[in-house]
This record gives sequence, C-alpha cells and structure tokens, in this order.
Amino acid sequence: MNKNPHVSIIVPVFNGGNPFRACVSSLLELDYPDGKMQILLINDGSTDDTAQWLLNQKFPSYFNIITHNENMGRAAARNSGLKIAQGDILIFLDADMVIKPDFVMQHVYVLSKPNVVAVSGLVIADRNERKTTFQYYLFEYRKRGAKQFGEKDPIPFNYLITNNMSVKRGVVEECGLFDEGYVGYGGEDTDYAIRLWQLYPDGLRFSSKAMSIDYQNETLHDLQLKMESYGRTNYLKLLERYPNHTEDLAGNWINTFKGKIVFNPIVNWFVKLVYLVIPVPYFVRYFIAYSLMRGARNPAENFPKFDK
Repeated sequence: MNKNPHVSIIVPVFNGGNPFRACVSSLLELDYPDGKMQILLINDGSTDDTAQWLLNQKFPSYFNIITHNENMGRAAARNSGLKIAQGDILIFLDADMVIKPDFVMQHVYVLSKPNVVAVSGLVIADRNERKTTFQYYLFEYRKRGAKQFGEKDPIPFNYLITNNMSVKRGVVEECGLFDEGYVGYGGEDTDYAIRLWQLYPDGLRFSSKAMSIDYQNETLHDLQLKMESYGRTNYLKLLERYPNHTEDLAGNWINTFKGKIVFNPIVNWFVKLVYLVIPVPYFVRYFIAYSLMRGARNPAENFPKFDK
C-alpha cells in the first residue's frame, strides 16, 4: 500500500445538531494530505437546520455534500457515499463523532499491515460529560467491545462497528453495498460485518489509536428502547439470514429454557433493584440484552417468531 493512499470518509447525518457540527470541525483539522482525501457528508433527509447549515458552509474542494430528499436510513446513506467514493481506503464515521488530526493516518497504518482488510477504531466518551455507570460500560469496560481482543489478533465480526470503521476498497468491491432492507435501528452494520468476515475471517482488527469521541448524549433508557425495537425487527432478519451464526448473535437465548430463566420480567426487576444499590457495569449489559430478548419474543408485523 502507498504511504498515503487516497482515502474517502463517509459520514451519514440525520438531524445532526451541534454534535455534527463538531464532527465536521474535526474533519477540517485532519493532518492527511488534501489531495489524497475525499469527505462525503450525506444529509439523509434531515428535518432540522442541518441542510441549511451545510448550504451556508464554504467547504474545501475535497468535501462533497449528498442530499436525500427523505430519510432513507443508514444503509442507504452509506451506499450513497460508497457509490461515488474514490478512495483506496473507505472510512465510515458517525455524525456525532469527533476525531483527532491523526485519525486517518492511524487507520491507514493498521490497514498497511499484512492480511488486514478492515479496522474498527476505539470510541470513547466526551470527557466533559459526567461519567455514569452506563457511560463507563459503553466506553471503558475492558470486557466490552473489540478492545478485549487486543490489537494484534483478529476480531470477530460482531465487533466491527461502522461508527468508526475503515475497509480496503477492493474488499468492498467483493462484498458489495449495505443491504437497504434493514430499515430502522440496527442490523445493517452487523450484516455487512458478517459478509466481510466470511470473505476474510482473519482480516478484521481493532485499533485504539484510530480513536473517535462520541458526542451523543444517550441514556440507558434510550438504548433499551432502540434495542427492543431492533429485537422486534432487524435482529430477527439477521438470525433468519445467518442461521449458522445463531449463537454468535445470541439467538440461542431468545426462546430456549436457559434464556427464559435468565431473561424474564422477574429477574429483570431483581437486577434493577440490585443495580440501584450496587451499580455494577456488568448489569448494564444485562439490561441491554433483556431489551433485545424482549423485542425478539414479540416480533413486529411480517417478522416471524424465532423458535430455536
């Protein structure tokens, strides 16, 4: 790989607000050569002032603005970027992420290593926000996320997250576009990661230096609602499409005996009670999983009940 390969950064946004503006500001501070960089901002039908704000900016020539007239979802937004991306390396970044000037160089460095085709970067919390147990679990708990595998060994597909991810162009050409059939929260990134992993099972890596700061001020309750919705819809689609990954996707906890013993309203109530007294980060994992199981046991219309 060339020392400075051409890089395209794809950033979908829907009603981005101040976090998106901070994200764009950090993109303008990257220390990668301008002539080797393309930044694609995809306004996915925002209904706030995002469109007008983008229109008012005087961006450098390597910035490209793509506008959807209606909200089409993250898969479609990323695909719009992929279809015009020119880079040898493609980086996906969420609109509420702020990055450091060396962000691109760190992704390029890991991808230059033998057999590496995709990289998941470290995501940390905004240091100015008060750290809750929920925030600690999401961003610092050592047994959560790709960081638990280290940086030398391959990571499983379910830890390759598109909020901060890079991939070689040739691999994308093999893998294809994101599946736009995943409408709503979740699923499209996991589906894509599985397809990448099936082609290159030893090619996925984690990098702590390719770091982004998450400026999304989400609560545990917010995430539980999204996970329950995901469980009722796209999660079931994933399980149906990839039955050989049922255990990897925790599908073996939905309607099995062990799953109904561990994830039921009574146990959930008891864990909540204990959590109020002893807010252990691992309990956050239980609450998220419980919401997912709750959703999967109550499928949305046109989604079959998972009975394995």
